[in-house]
Amino acid sequence: MRRQFESLRQQYERGLQELGERLETLQAQHAPVADPQARPAPAPAAEAGARAEKGPSLAQLLTPRQPFALAQPGRSLFFDIGASGDFIADFTSNGSARRRDGTFNGRENRLFPREVSIAMFGRVDPFASAAIRISAGEEAPPDGARRGSEIAVSLEEANATLLALPLGTTARFGLMRPRFGTLNVVHMDDLPQVDRPNVLTRFFGEEQLNLEKGLEAGFILPTPFYEELSLGVFDGDNETAFGRGSLRDPLVLGRLRNFFELDAWGALQLDFSAGTGATVDDRRNTVAGVGLKYKWAPTTGYAFPVVTLAGEAIYGNRKLRDDSGTLVERRAERWGQYLYGQLDVDKRWAGGLRYDWTERPATPGREWALSPYVQFKPSEFLRFRLQYKHTAETGSVSRETDEIFLQGSFVLGAHPTERF
Repeated sequence: MRRQFESLRQQYERGLQELGERLETLQAQHAPVADPQARPAPAPAAEAGARAEKGPSLAQLLTPRQPFALAQPGRSLFFDIGASGDFIADFTSNGSARRRDGTFNGRENRLFPREVSIAMFGRVDPFASAAIRISAGEEAPPDGARRGSEIAVSLEEANATLLALPLGTTARFGLMRPRFGTLNVVHMDDLPQVDRPNVLTRFFGEEQLNLEKGLEAGFILPTPFYEELSLGVFDGDNETAFGRGSLRDPLVLGRLRNFFELDAWGALQLDFSAGTGATVDDRRNTVAGVGLKYKWAPTTGYAFPVVTLAGEAIYGNRKLRDDSGTLVERRAERWGQYLYGQLDVDKRWAGGLRYDWTERPATPGREWALSPYVQFKPSEFLRFRLQYKHTAETGSVSRETDEIFLQGSFVLGAHPTERF
Protein backbone atom coordinates (compact mmCIF):
# COMPACT_ATOMS: atom_id res chain seq x y z
CA MET A 1 0.00 0.00 0.00
CA ARG A 2 2.83 2.32 0.92
CA ARG A 3 4.69 1.45 -2.30
CA GLN A 4 1.56 2.26 -4.39
CA PHE A 5 1.11 5.64 -2.64
CA GLU A 6 4.78 6.54 -3.22
CA SER A 7 4.48 5.60 -6.90
CA LEU A 8 1.40 7.84 -7.33
CA ARG A 9 3.16 10.78 -5.63
CA GLN A 10 6.16 10.48 -7.95
CA GLN A 11 3.92 10.35 -11.01
CA TYR A 12 2.05 13.47 -9.80
CA GLU A 13 5.28 15.43 -9.28
CA ARG A 14 6.58 14.41 -12.71
CA GLY A 15 3.30 15.63 -14.27
CA LEU A 16 3.55 19.01 -12.56
CA GLN A 17 7.16 19.39 -13.68
CA GLU A 18 6.26 18.57 -17.29
CA LEU A 19 3.39 21.10 -17.25
CA GLY A 20 5.72 23.83 -15.90
CA GLU A 21 8.30 23.11 -18.61
CA ARG A 22 5.64 23.27 -21.36
CA LEU A 23 4.30 26.61 -19.98
CA GLU A 24 7.78 28.15 -19.99
CA THR A 25 8.29 26.97 -23.58
CA LEU A 26 5.01 28.57 -24.74
CA GLN A 27 5.82 31.88 -23.01
CA ALA A 28 9.23 32.00 -24.66
CA GLN A 29 7.69 31.43 -28.11
CA HIS A 30 5.13 34.31 -27.78
CA ALA A 31 7.23 36.93 -25.89
CA PRO A 32 7.73 40.23 -27.93
CA VAL A 33 11.22 41.29 -28.88
CA ALA A 34 12.37 43.97 -26.44
CA ASP A 35 13.27 47.39 -27.92
CA PRO A 36 16.72 48.29 -26.60
CA GLN A 37 15.87 52.02 -26.95
CA ALA A 38 12.54 51.81 -25.09
CA ARG A 39 12.40 53.17 -21.60
CA PRO A 40 10.34 51.56 -18.84
CA ALA A 41 6.99 53.28 -18.30
CA PRO A 42 6.82 55.26 -15.09
CA ALA A 43 4.63 54.00 -12.34
CA PRO A 44 1.16 55.56 -12.08
CA ALA A 45 2.09 57.17 -8.78
CA ALA A 46 5.17 58.75 -10.37
CA GLU A 47 3.05 60.11 -13.27
CA ALA A 48 0.54 61.65 -10.85
CA GLY A 49 3.38 63.20 -8.86
CA ALA A 50 4.92 64.70 -12.01
CA ARG A 51 1.57 66.20 -13.05
CA ALA A 52 1.09 67.65 -9.57
CA GLU A 53 4.55 69.24 -9.70
CA LYS A 54 3.77 70.92 -13.05
CA GLY A 55 0.55 72.40 -11.63
CA PRO A 56 -2.63 73.36 -13.53
CA SER A 57 -2.30 74.15 -17.22
CA LEU A 58 -3.23 77.51 -18.75
CA ALA A 59 -6.40 75.96 -20.20
CA GLN A 60 -7.42 74.80 -16.73
CA LEU A 61 -6.79 78.24 -15.25
CA LEU A 62 -8.95 79.92 -17.91
CA THR A 63 -11.87 77.48 -17.64
CA PRO A 64 -14.90 78.86 -15.73
CA ARG A 65 -15.21 77.01 -12.45
CA GLN A 66 -16.12 77.46 -8.81
CA PRO A 67 -13.57 78.07 -6.02
CA PHE A 68 -11.54 75.03 -4.88
CA ALA A 69 -11.98 73.41 -8.31
CA LEU A 70 -8.28 73.89 -9.17
CA ALA A 71 -7.05 72.15 -6.01
CA GLN A 72 -4.89 69.07 -6.69
CA PRO A 73 -3.19 66.50 -4.47
CA GLY A 74 -0.15 68.17 -3.02
CA ARG A 75 -1.01 71.54 -4.56
CA SER A 76 -3.96 73.61 -3.32
CA LEU A 77 -5.22 76.63 -5.26
CA PHE A 78 -8.14 78.13 -3.38
CA PHE A 79 -9.01 80.98 -5.76
CA ASP A 80 -10.15 81.48 -9.33
CA ILE A 81 -8.68 83.76 -11.97
CA GLY A 82 -10.66 85.51 -14.68
CA ALA A 83 -10.31 88.29 -17.21
CA SER A 84 -12.85 90.40 -19.09
CA GLY A 85 -12.81 93.00 -21.83
CA ASP A 86 -15.41 95.63 -22.70
CA PHE A 87 -14.98 97.70 -25.89
CA ILE A 88 -17.31 100.45 -27.10
CA ALA A 89 -17.68 102.57 -30.23
CA ASP A 90 -19.65 105.83 -29.80
CA PHE A 91 -20.92 107.46 -33.01
CA THR A 92 -22.42 110.95 -32.91
CA SER A 93 -22.40 114.23 -34.87
CA ASN A 94 -19.27 116.36 -35.24
CA GLY A 95 -20.99 119.15 -33.29
CA SER A 96 -21.63 116.90 -30.31
CA ALA A 97 -18.06 115.64 -30.48
CA ARG A 98 -16.69 119.21 -30.45
CA ARG A 99 -18.91 120.16 -27.51
CA ARG A 100 -18.07 116.87 -25.78
CA ASP A 101 -21.66 116.43 -24.68
CA GLY A 102 -21.96 112.75 -25.59
CA THR A 103 -22.49 109.96 -23.11
CA PHE A 104 -18.78 109.11 -23.12
CA ASN A 105 -17.32 112.58 -22.69
CA GLY A 106 -14.24 113.16 -24.84
CA ARG A 107 -14.45 109.74 -26.53
CA GLU A 108 -17.13 110.51 -29.12
CA ASN A 109 -16.57 108.96 -32.55
CA ARG A 110 -13.94 106.59 -31.16
CA LEU A 111 -13.65 102.89 -30.48
CA PHE A 112 -12.07 102.52 -27.05
CA PRO A 113 -11.54 99.97 -24.26
CA ARG A 114 -13.89 101.06 -21.51
CA GLU A 115 -12.68 98.38 -19.12
CA VAL A 116 -10.26 95.47 -19.38
CA SER A 117 -9.83 93.72 -16.07
CA ILE A 118 -8.18 90.79 -14.33
CA ALA A 119 -9.89 89.39 -11.24
CA MET A 120 -8.89 86.88 -8.58
CA PHE A 121 -11.40 85.71 -6.01
CA GLY A 122 -11.99 82.77 -3.69
CA ARG A 123 -11.52 81.50 -0.15
CA VAL A 124 -8.67 82.68 2.06
CA ASP A 125 -9.47 80.03 4.67
CA PRO A 126 -12.68 78.55 6.17
CA PHE A 127 -13.41 81.90 7.81
CA ALA A 128 -12.87 84.44 5.01
CA SER A 129 -12.95 85.05 1.27
CA ALA A 130 -11.21 87.75 -0.76
CA ALA A 131 -11.36 89.45 -4.16
CA ILE A 132 -8.82 91.48 -6.12
CA ARG A 133 -9.63 93.25 -9.39
CA ILE A 134 -7.22 95.28 -11.53
CA SER A 135 -8.71 97.21 -14.44
CA ALA A 136 -7.52 99.41 -17.29
CA GLY A 137 -9.44 101.64 -19.67
CA GLU A 138 -9.40 104.78 -21.76
CA GLU A 139 -10.55 107.66 -19.59
CA ALA A 140 -12.08 110.98 -20.59
CA PRO A 141 -9.42 113.66 -21.18
CA PRO A 142 -9.59 116.80 -19.00
CA ASP A 143 -11.70 119.71 -20.23
CA GLY A 144 -9.83 121.65 -22.90
CA ALA A 145 -7.24 118.92 -23.41
CA ARG A 146 -6.68 117.23 -26.74
CA ARG A 147 -8.38 113.89 -27.16
CA GLY A 148 -5.91 111.06 -26.90
CA SER A 149 -5.65 107.35 -26.29
CA GLU A 150 -4.07 107.18 -22.85
CA ILE A 151 -4.91 104.03 -20.89
CA ALA A 152 -5.26 104.35 -17.12
CA VAL A 153 -4.59 101.31 -14.92
CA SER A 154 -6.06 101.15 -11.43
CA LEU A 155 -6.66 98.78 -8.56
CA GLU A 156 -10.44 98.65 -8.60
CA GLU A 157 -11.14 96.14 -5.84
CA ALA A 158 -9.10 94.58 -3.05
CA ASN A 159 -11.19 93.40 -0.14
CA ALA A 160 -11.70 90.52 2.25
CA THR A 161 -15.01 89.22 3.59
CA LEU A 162 -15.28 87.70 7.05
CA LEU A 163 -17.80 84.85 6.94
CA ALA A 164 -17.93 83.46 10.48
CA LEU A 165 -19.08 86.41 12.57
CA PRO A 166 -21.81 86.07 15.24
CA LEU A 167 -25.50 86.08 14.29
CA GLY A 168 -24.70 85.22 10.67
CA THR A 169 -23.15 88.63 10.02
CA THR A 170 -20.60 89.11 7.24
CA ALA A 171 -18.18 92.03 6.97
CA ARG A 172 -16.02 93.36 4.14
CA PHE A 173 -13.03 95.63 4.52
CA GLY A 174 -10.75 97.21 1.95
CA LEU A 175 -11.36 98.70 -1.51
CA MET A 176 -14.78 97.86 -2.94
CA ARG A 177 -17.99 98.81 -4.71
CA PRO A 178 -20.41 99.56 -1.84
CA ARG A 179 -23.88 98.06 -1.72
CA PHE A 180 -25.99 101.01 -2.79
CA GLY A 181 -28.95 100.84 -5.13
CA THR A 182 -29.44 98.24 -7.83
CA LEU A 183 -26.52 98.76 -10.23
CA ASN A 184 -23.67 100.11 -8.12
CA VAL A 185 -22.11 96.67 -7.54
CA VAL A 186 -22.45 95.75 -11.24
CA HIS A 187 -19.25 96.00 -13.29
CA MET A 188 -19.16 97.72 -16.66
CA ASP A 189 -19.25 94.52 -18.73
CA ASP A 190 -22.33 93.27 -16.83
CA LEU A 191 -24.56 96.35 -17.17
CA PRO A 192 -28.03 95.70 -18.65
CA GLN A 193 -27.36 98.31 -21.36
CA VAL A 194 -24.21 99.75 -22.92
CA ASP A 195 -24.14 102.81 -20.62
CA ARG A 196 -25.16 103.46 -17.04
CA PRO A 197 -28.50 105.30 -16.70
CA ASN A 198 -28.25 109.10 -16.79
CA VAL A 199 -29.47 109.63 -13.23
CA LEU A 200 -26.61 107.52 -11.86
CA THR A 201 -23.92 109.24 -13.93
CA ARG A 202 -25.27 112.72 -13.08
CA PHE A 203 -25.48 112.04 -9.35
CA PHE A 204 -22.38 109.86 -8.90
CA GLY A 205 -20.25 109.92 -12.06
CA GLU A 206 -19.64 107.52 -14.94
CA GLU A 207 -18.52 104.65 -12.68
CA GLN A 208 -21.00 105.47 -9.88
CA LEU A 209 -19.73 104.81 -6.32
CA ASN A 210 -16.51 103.02 -7.22
CA LEU A 211 -13.09 102.81 -5.54
CA GLU A 212 -14.46 103.41 -2.07
CA LYS A 213 -12.29 102.33 0.87
CA GLY A 214 -13.88 101.34 4.14
CA LEU A 215 -15.80 98.71 6.09
CA GLU A 216 -19.19 97.22 5.25
CA ALA A 217 -21.28 94.74 7.23
CA GLY A 218 -24.21 92.64 6.01
CA PHE A 219 -26.90 90.72 7.85
CA ILE A 220 -29.70 88.43 6.66
CA LEU A 221 -32.82 89.30 8.64
CA PRO A 222 -34.93 86.42 10.06
CA THR A 223 -37.98 87.01 7.87
CA PRO A 224 -40.11 84.57 5.81
CA PHE A 225 -38.59 86.03 2.64
CA TYR A 226 -35.00 86.98 1.78
CA GLU A 227 -34.12 90.33 3.37
CA GLU A 228 -30.55 91.63 3.55
CA LEU A 229 -29.45 94.69 5.50
CA SER A 230 -26.05 96.26 4.82
CA LEU A 231 -24.33 99.24 6.40
CA GLY A 232 -20.95 100.71 5.48
CA VAL A 233 -18.56 103.47 6.49
CA PHE A 234 -16.19 104.80 3.81
CA ASP A 235 -13.67 107.55 3.12
CA GLY A 236 -16.02 109.24 0.63
CA ASP A 237 -13.60 109.77 -2.26
CA ASN A 238 -16.27 110.12 -4.98
CA GLU A 239 -15.76 113.75 -6.06
CA THR A 240 -19.00 113.99 -8.04
CA ALA A 241 -21.28 113.41 -5.05
CA PHE A 242 -19.02 113.65 -2.00
CA GLY A 243 -15.23 113.98 -2.09
CA ARG A 244 -14.36 114.85 1.51
CA GLY A 245 -12.15 111.76 1.71
CA SER A 246 -11.80 111.56 5.49
CA LEU A 247 -13.03 109.17 8.16
CA ARG A 248 -13.44 112.14 10.50
CA ASP A 249 -16.49 113.01 8.38
CA PRO A 250 -17.13 109.70 6.61
CA LEU A 251 -19.51 108.61 3.91
CA VAL A 252 -22.16 106.37 5.47
CA LEU A 253 -24.19 104.11 3.18
CA GLY A 254 -26.98 101.65 3.89
CA ARG A 255 -29.21 99.36 1.86
CA LEU A 256 -32.15 97.08 2.57
CA ARG A 257 -32.68 94.47 -0.16
CA ASN A 258 -35.79 92.28 -0.33
CA PHE A 259 -36.32 89.32 -2.63
CA PHE A 260 -39.69 87.67 -3.22
CA GLU A 261 -40.25 84.42 -5.11
CA LEU A 262 -43.65 84.54 -6.79
CA ASP A 263 -43.65 80.95 -8.07
CA ALA A 264 -45.23 80.89 -11.54
CA TRP A 265 -45.38 84.70 -11.56
CA GLY A 266 -41.60 85.10 -11.47
CA ALA A 267 -39.51 86.93 -8.87
CA LEU A 268 -39.25 90.47 -7.52
CA GLN A 269 -36.33 92.35 -6.01
CA LEU A 270 -36.87 95.58 -4.06
CA ASP A 271 -34.07 97.85 -2.76
CA PHE A 272 -34.10 100.82 -0.40
CA SER A 273 -30.83 102.77 -0.14
CA ALA A 274 -29.60 105.88 1.65
CA GLY A 275 -26.30 107.66 2.16
CA THR A 276 -24.86 110.84 3.59
CA GLY A 277 -21.43 112.42 3.38
CA ALA A 278 -19.47 115.64 2.98
CA THR A 279 -18.68 117.24 -0.38
CA VAL A 280 -15.32 118.64 -1.50
CA ASP A 281 -16.26 122.08 -0.10
CA ASP A 282 -17.25 120.50 3.24
CA ARG A 283 -21.03 120.66 2.75
CA ARG A 284 -23.50 117.90 3.57
CA ASN A 285 -24.96 115.83 0.74
CA THR A 286 -27.66 113.25 1.40
CA VAL A 287 -28.98 110.80 -1.18
CA ALA A 288 -31.71 108.17 -1.07
CA GLY A 289 -33.00 105.71 -3.60
CA VAL A 290 -35.46 102.94 -4.29
CA GLY A 291 -34.95 100.25 -6.92
CA LEU A 292 -37.18 97.53 -8.31
CA LYS A 293 -36.44 94.58 -10.58
CA TYR A 294 -38.96 91.99 -11.78
CA LYS A 295 -38.13 88.93 -13.84
CA TRP A 296 -40.41 86.27 -15.30
CA ALA A 297 -39.53 83.05 -17.11
CA PRO A 298 -41.46 79.83 -17.81
CA THR A 299 -41.21 77.44 -14.87
CA THR A 300 -41.51 74.28 -16.98
CA GLY A 301 -40.34 73.24 -20.41
CA TYR A 302 -38.41 75.72 -22.53
CA ALA A 303 -36.75 78.41 -20.38
CA PHE A 304 -37.56 81.28 -22.76
CA PRO A 305 -38.81 83.94 -23.28
CA VAL A 306 -37.57 85.86 -20.24
CA VAL A 307 -39.17 89.20 -19.36
CA THR A 308 -37.26 91.74 -17.24
CA LEU A 309 -38.68 95.02 -15.92
CA ALA A 310 -36.53 97.28 -13.74
CA GLY A 311 -36.20 100.84 -12.55
CA GLU A 312 -34.61 103.05 -9.94
CA ALA A 313 -35.29 106.51 -8.51
CA ILE A 314 -32.68 108.70 -6.77
CA TYR A 315 -33.30 111.74 -4.55
CA GLY A 316 -30.56 114.18 -3.56
CA ASN A 317 -30.49 116.96 -0.96
CA ARG A 318 -27.37 119.11 -0.68
CA LYS A 319 -26.09 122.58 0.15
CA LEU A 320 -24.22 124.56 -2.49
CA ARG A 321 -21.83 127.49 -2.65
CA ASP A 322 -22.41 130.34 -5.06
CA ASP A 323 -19.72 131.81 -7.30
CA SER A 324 -18.50 134.13 -4.54
CA GLY A 325 -17.83 131.16 -2.27
CA THR A 326 -20.52 131.91 0.30
CA LEU A 327 -22.92 129.25 1.46
CA VAL A 328 -26.32 129.25 -0.19
CA GLU A 329 -28.84 129.01 2.64
CA ARG A 330 -31.36 127.02 0.65
CA ARG A 331 -30.92 123.35 -0.02
CA ALA A 332 -30.87 122.05 -3.57
CA GLU A 333 -33.28 119.14 -3.91
CA ARG A 334 -32.95 117.07 -7.08
CA TRP A 335 -34.17 113.72 -8.26
CA GLY A 336 -34.13 111.43 -11.26
CA GLN A 337 -35.14 107.97 -12.38
CA TYR A 338 -34.83 105.34 -15.10
CA LEU A 339 -37.05 102.51 -16.30
CA TYR A 340 -36.27 99.71 -18.73
CA GLY A 341 -37.78 96.55 -20.09
CA GLN A 342 -36.02 93.66 -21.81
CA LEU A 343 -37.26 90.57 -23.63
CA ASP A 344 -34.89 87.62 -24.02
CA VAL A 345 -36.32 85.73 -26.99
CA ASP A 346 -33.87 82.86 -26.52
CA LYS A 347 -30.44 82.37 -24.97
CA ARG A 348 -28.80 84.38 -27.77
CA TRP A 349 -31.13 87.23 -28.77
CA ALA A 350 -32.64 89.96 -26.61
CA GLY A 351 -33.98 93.47 -27.06
CA GLY A 352 -35.11 96.25 -24.80
CA LEU A 353 -35.93 99.91 -24.23
CA ARG A 354 -34.77 102.29 -21.48
CA TYR A 355 -36.17 105.68 -20.48
CA ASP A 356 -34.14 108.20 -18.44
CA TRP A 357 -35.23 111.41 -16.74
CA THR A 358 -33.06 113.35 -14.30
CA GLU A 359 -32.29 116.76 -12.91
CA ARG A 360 -28.72 117.96 -12.52
CA PRO A 361 -27.77 117.66 -8.83
CA ALA A 362 -25.65 120.83 -8.53
CA THR A 363 -26.66 123.07 -11.46
CA PRO A 364 -29.99 124.11 -13.01
CA GLY A 365 -31.36 121.95 -15.78
CA ARG A 366 -32.80 118.55 -16.55
CA GLU A 367 -32.63 115.97 -19.32
CA TRP A 368 -34.42 112.94 -20.63
CA ALA A 369 -33.27 110.14 -22.91
CA LEU A 370 -34.70 107.17 -24.80
CA SER A 371 -32.52 104.16 -25.65
CA PRO A 372 -33.68 101.12 -27.66
CA TYR A 373 -31.14 98.31 -27.97
CA VAL A 374 -30.62 94.79 -29.28
CA GLN A 375 -28.29 92.16 -27.85
CA PHE A 376 -26.66 89.03 -29.29
CA LYS A 377 -24.86 86.48 -27.10
CA PRO A 378 -23.19 83.58 -28.95
CA SER A 379 -22.39 82.17 -25.49
CA GLU A 380 -22.32 83.17 -21.83
CA PHE A 381 -18.80 84.50 -22.35
CA LEU A 382 -19.28 86.68 -25.43
CA ARG A 383 -21.81 89.47 -26.02
CA PHE A 384 -22.51 92.15 -28.64
CA ARG A 385 -24.91 95.10 -28.36
CA LEU A 386 -26.26 97.77 -30.69
CA GLN A 387 -27.92 100.72 -28.94
CA TYR A 388 -29.38 104.03 -30.10
CA LYS A 389 -29.73 106.90 -27.63
CA HIS A 390 -31.56 110.21 -28.04
CA THR A 391 -30.92 112.77 -25.28
CA ALA A 392 -32.69 116.12 -24.84
CA GLU A 393 -31.37 118.68 -22.33
CA THR A 394 -33.05 121.83 -21.02
CA GLY A 395 -31.67 124.52 -18.74
CA SER A 396 -29.13 127.28 -19.32
CA VAL A 397 -28.46 125.61 -22.69
CA SER A 398 -30.95 123.43 -24.56
CA ARG A 399 -29.61 120.81 -26.94
CA GLU A 400 -30.37 117.38 -28.35
CA THR A 401 -27.88 114.60 -28.98
CA ASP A 402 -28.20 111.41 -31.00
CA GLU A 403 -25.73 108.57 -30.51
CA ILE A 404 -25.21 105.01 -31.71
CA PHE A 405 -23.26 102.60 -29.50
CA LEU A 406 -21.59 99.36 -30.55
CA GLN A 407 -20.37 97.14 -27.73
CA GLY A 408 -18.34 93.94 -27.62
CA SER A 409 -17.64 92.17 -24.32
CA PHE A 410 -15.87 88.91 -23.57
CA VAL A 411 -14.89 86.84 -20.54
CA LEU A 412 -11.93 84.51 -20.06
CA GLY A 413 -11.82 82.09 -17.18
CA ALA A 414 -13.84 82.41 -14.02
CA HIS A 415 -16.44 85.16 -13.77
CA PRO A 416 -18.99 85.80 -11.00
CA THR A 417 -22.52 85.38 -12.32
CA GLU A 418 -25.33 87.87 -11.91
CA ARG A 419 -27.35 87.03 -8.80
CA PHE A 420 -30.71 88.03 -10.31
